[in-house]
Amino acid sequence: MALALVAALPAVSLAGKAAPDLSQPAPDPVPESHPGLTSEPPRLAYLTETATGTSKVWIAAVNGSDAKLLGPGQQPLLAPNGRSVAVSLFGTASGPQEHGPAIGVYPSSGAAIADYLSLEAATATPLAWSPDSRYLAVYAQSNQTVGIAAASSLDVIDTQTGTVATIAHGVIYGASFARDGSDRLVYALAHSLSAAAKTNLYVAESDGAGVHPITSDGRSLLPVWGPSYIAYDRERQRRLSPEYQIWLATPTDVRVRKLTHVRVGSLVQGLVPLAFSAAGSRLLAEFEGEDTSEAYAVDVTTGRARALHVGRQEVQSAGISSDGSTLLLDTDSFEQAPSNGRIVTVPWGGGSPTVLVAHGAQASWND
Repeated sequence: MALALVAALPAVSLAGKAAPDLSQPAPDPVPESHPGLTSEPPRLAYLTETATGTSKVWIAAVNGSDAKLLGPGQQPLLAPNGRSVAVSLFGTASGPQEHGPAIGVYPSSGAAIADYLSLEAATATPLAWSPDSRYLAVYAQSNQTVGIAAASSLDVIDTQTGTVATIAHGVIYGASFARDGSDRLVYALAHSLSAAAKTNLYVAESDGAGVHPITSDGRSLLPVWGPSYIAYDRERQRRLSPEYQIWLATPTDVRVRKLTHVRVGSLVQGLVPLAFSAAGSRLLAEFEGEDTSEAYAVDVTTGRARALHVGRQEVQSAGISSDGSTLLLDTDSFEQAPSNGRIVTVPWGGGSPTVLVAHGAQASWND
């Protein structure tokens, strides 16, 4: 299963809401309201790193001001409440071999980092925070030379108690928490590293209880749980590379519909869903493939997908504001050192960019 970086089935409740009719477009709820999940001012986390220097994680006000260094790390992921930043610690250890913790959680206050898992066993990547910022989903990819898939796992860290629950063993292609306050999560799982391995979506509680599949086609991956739908990629096999289009599922009865119909060339994979706006009418995505990573905006009502541009710069998706009006983008950092890039915002409908960080990349926010 390529990843450019997922009979009747049991029902899943969406907080008592009736399942939306996927045969007809939902009415456009824009302008959207902020969900009120954050208890502090919005913040921005990002990475700086030169071609010869070490990676450094920073936190700043949402407009990029008052930046504060947190410490080493990769792939920063800001918690919804803005109080914590999860990072991968791979590549930050000193010495000839990786050792020490694999995942770190920095308090935005600058207090000491909390660390989890071991680099000697696995390379770990933060995937998703729960909406209440308590649980962190992590993919731990085994460092074994054989039996890698069986030894890899999706883990959920309870940052209040420090406990780690293993949800599933296998190769994980994305995870996302429900938006209804239930602490359930959806994830894509394969049991082999083979490109032909079947990959399906599963739902589980944050402690690993109640696991059940919500797809059975063997080609579903990269899920993002929105307020009404789970957006995910359904893969179509081709000779040179797979093709991804975004689909929507209602987890109450597992009805699905194809959302996007973009043209996908022979050496690229297609669209990967990344984040919904609060009301779910707008979706940020990334068009991925060989030497390709381009930001896209998707209208969930119509399925229209459009590429995002900032002049002639390379543009990658980083975030969408809760009200859907603003997009957070990384520019000129694809396949480059992060400090070569800039972090900007642009209006959903297009317009001039606002530079937040002049030298940085891998932006994450909670606006």
